[in-house]
Amino acid sequence: MDEELLSALRYELGEVTGWEELCPGVYSLTVQPDPDSAYPCSEYYLVLPDAPISREALALGTALDGIPGLLYAIDPPDEGGWTAILYELCKNQSRHGSPPLEGWSLADAAMEGMELCPTYFGSFPVPPYTPWGWTLRYRVLDNGVYWLETSQCKTALAVCHPVWTTEFSDGIVQAGKKLIHSKADDVELSYLFFEERASCTAIFELLKVRPEWLETGLIRRPELMNAIWKYAPMYAAAYNAQEQAGLHDGLGILLKMMGEDSEPQGSPEHMISLVPDTGTEFIGFWK
Repeated sequence: MDEELLSALRYELGEVTGWEELCPGVYSLTVQPDPDSAYPCSEYYLVLPDAPISREALALGTALDGIPGLLYAIDPPDEGGWTAILYELCKNQSRHGSPPLEGWSLADAAMEGMELCPTYFGSFPVPPYTPWGWTLRYRVLDNGVYWLETSQCKTALAVCHPVWTTEFSDGIVQAGKKLIHSKADDVELSYLFFEERASCTAIFELLKVRPEWLETGLIRRPELMNAIWKYAPMYAAAYNAQEQAGLHDGLGILLKMMGEDSEPQGSPEHMISLVPDTGTEFIGFWK
């Protein structure tokens, strides 16, 4: 990388502390961000105009004045465009018989991209088979989260690996069912499946980052609370005890760790409570 380009990068981003050319025209950058910079990221991909990158991936980059190329923020990430560059780098390595990028395979890059950049990769595939037979009908709740009807007349929730590994507590993971296929395990494209009744606690944990499910009526909260008490009472009791103790108050816990005179607080609004005269049919469709 020539000094003129490095100088332009320093001006826009901050001190460039490291760089590596991953393939002709594609660089990884490590940056010490300038506190006053509008770009506070510490890691980027830089793609120059002559790089062997597709138009679809180029459309996801950010152009900056004075820099002859496109930037893709990795840490903290942009909207996921960097995964398209990672994928095309891995594909280029594979085509030329070169060693893969450290820590990444072509399949790993695709799985990461399906979660972060579905506009380029497409969504996670709907699982064609479940512990209760073939998938005959499905409803998309979110990317990688599907409500299924199966050939054994079961309704079930299916949650893709990148979602359940980051959003589910250990107890929910253990309660789910998996199909064991070596190829799926290799690329981490495995699903957790839950029968309808058993899905109430999984839905509850997925709601933490999907409040719109309640706002749109996709999930009915009162019925969900009743279902948890009916089908998973030990979960409800343990969760409420943790809420009362303030163990779900992330900000309060952080402030206490920083030495602030603050105690984590629970909230009655966040408790799993029984709602009289309300059923347990918490799914807002197919009923």
